[in-house]
Amino acid sequence: MNIGIDAHMLGQNETGNETYILELVRHAPRQAPAHQFFVYVENPDAAPAQVRAFANVRIVPLQTHSAAARLLWELPRRAAQDALDVLHVSYNAPLYVPLRCALVVTVHDISFERHPEWFPVGLRWFLKASVRRSARAARQVITVSEWCRRDLIKTYRLALERVAVTHEAAGEAFQPQRERAALDAIRAKYNTGERFILAVGNVQPRKNHLRLLEAFAQARNAGLHAYKLVLAGQAHWQSETVRRAARALGDAVILTGYVPDADLPMLYNAADMFCYPSLYEGFGLPVLEAMACGAPVITSNETALPEVAGDAAYLVDPRDVRALTRAIVQVAADENLQRELKARGFARANQFSWACLANQTIAVYERAAQSAPSVKFENV
Repeated sequence: MNIGIDAHMLGQNETGNETYILELVRHAPRQAPAHQFFVYVENPDAAPAQVRAFANVRIVPLQTHSAAARLLWELPRRAAQDALDVLHVSYNAPLYVPLRCALVVTVHDISFERHPEWFPVGLRWFLKASVRRSARAARQVITVSEWCRRDLIKTYRLALERVAVTHEAAGEAFQPQRERAALDAIRAKYNTGERFILAVGNVQPRKNHLRLLEAFAQARNAGLHAYKLVLAGQAHWQSETVRRAARALGDAVILTGYVPDADLPMLYNAADMFCYPSLYEGFGLPVLEAMACGAPVITSNETALPEVAGDAAYLVDPRDVRALTRAIVQVAADENLQRELKARGFARANQFSWACLANQTIAVYERAAQSAPSVKFENV
């Protein structure tokens, strides 16, 4: 088969979505050497050397940096020109593809349906219209948790057999690192101090930073004066309220901005604990990354996070500040609990792999190519 993958987000600092595509194109060609992969990118240099070295991969530079132009004409043209049997995109599909080309769409979550207040008005309405259309037009839809699969099926009224789950995983770089000099260097670079609580994720409402800041302030009042809180992630919409709350706590809170991929594993390793009280996640990849590095994890008991964390994290109601405060204080004070969470975290992270995701995705491509079109594009 000829398989096209829209990888325009490589090199764009799109965090989880970019990681998903990056790991897919790293693993799928190796897992399926009989298939030819066309990887469509805006920046060819963002494609890893190991991907460019695969004999069954062609890195194809996109001629446009416009999302509208990419979806309206460039991807359809490439699908025809490259004789694609399958085109795999994330969230938003082209308005049409050749009849022989099976469309596969990955939807990581539909938070814009459940919490439209978290999105600017224009983006909210674009996603509501485009993702619904794309999911219904696709021969196969991929998502990253059973929880999100149920949400997609219910919201968009999709047939069960058209929605597949492929779990994400922590990458190879996320592993224990106990070299003292390297840990000291990352603490110095981000001014974390010796003891700190880490939170990773773009600064936006659904990551629940305001409640985390409130819980951290209460934990400091309860005796955790030696700890800092490090919020690692770039500012997104409605981030100013978080910045104001962080400034009120002075140098006890560090806002790092975007953290390069090379630094993130060391931050997880240097942290005393990882807090991820997100209000909505289709998966929650940072939870597994932290576990793979040996950080005790506190996370939410909502959406896909219990599915990902299993019994390896301290689960809390993300809307209950007192419960989150208790969790932070208890993990900081109880060395036995820390050891138990670390051990369970290692075991849990090892249950997921990108090679497995790649194999499952290839199976989805093959099912899509063998199935009849679900709808006619011109009627979507």
